[in-house]
Amino acid sequence: MIKRDAFRLVPALLILLIPMLGAAAADTERPDSERIHHSYELARGASVEVSGIAGPVEIETTSNDTAEVNVIRSAPSHADLECGKIVIEQTSTRLRISSEANCSIVRGRQSVTLKLPRRVDLSLQNIAGDVRIGPTDGMVRLESIAGHVAVAELRTASMSSLAGGLSMTVAGVGDRGIHVSSVTGGIDLDVRKGVDAELRVKNVVGKVHSDASDFSISGGGDSDYQAVIGSGGSKILIESVVGGVDIRRGR
Repeated sequence: MIKRDAFRLVPALLILLIPMLGAAAADTERPDSERIHHSYELARGASVEVSGIAGPVEIETTSNDTAEVNVIRSAPSHADLECGKIVIEQTSTRLRISSEANCSIVRGRQSVTLKLPRRVDLSLQNIAGDVRIGPTDGMVRLESIAGHVAVAELRTASMSSLAGGLSMTVAGVGDRGIHVSSVTGGIDLDVRKGVDAELRVKNVVGKVHSDASDFSISGGGDSDYQAVIGSGGSKILIESVVGGVDIRRGR
C-alpha cells in the first residue's frame, strides 16, 4: 500500500518538473526577466492561494494586515517570457496568485516571495520548487510540492503529495488537527514544549524515531507509531511516508 501510494506521486510530479527543465535552459543563456511587486490589505481570516509555480515559494509572516507580493519571472528570451504570465486576483478576503501559459511549450521559471499576516489561511498547490512558510495561526493546505517543505510554528494543516521531504514545527494543535500524507524524503517533526496532542504515524518505509521523554507510547512499531504528547488532545496524523519520521520535543 505505501509503495503504491509513493509511486502515484511520480507522474504528477514529473508534470510539475517539466517547467523546471525549461528553467535549466534559462541558466545557460542570458535570461529575460520580469519583477512584480504589489501590496494589499487583507481582512482577518482571509485566504491566500498560490498555484502552478515553477520555482520556490517563500512566505514570511507578520502581525500586521498588509500582504506584500514579490515575483520574479525569468526565461531564456523575451519570446519565452511572453509565453507565460502571473495572474493575481485580490479582494479584502482573498488573494490568489497563479501562473498562466500562453504557449504550448513554456520555458521559464518563477520565484515567489510573500509577506503575509500570520492569521491568514494558506493554500499552495502544484509548486515545482522548495516551499518555506513562517509561523502561522490559520489553516495551511499543501498539495503536490516537488521541493522540500519547511513550515515553522504550525497549528492546523492538511498536506499531501510532498516529494522533497518535510520539516515541520508544531507550536500547538487546533481543533481541526494536523494531517500529513504521501511524503517522499522523510519528515522531521519538532513538537514544542507545552503542546498537548495525540500522535499517530502509520505506513512508513523507514524508521520512526523519538527521544522525547514525555511521549506516552500506546502501541505500534516502526511503521505504526502511536503516542500521547503531554496530556493528549487534538490529533496529529502522519501516514504514507517514504524516508522515515524523526520526532523531537523542541524548546
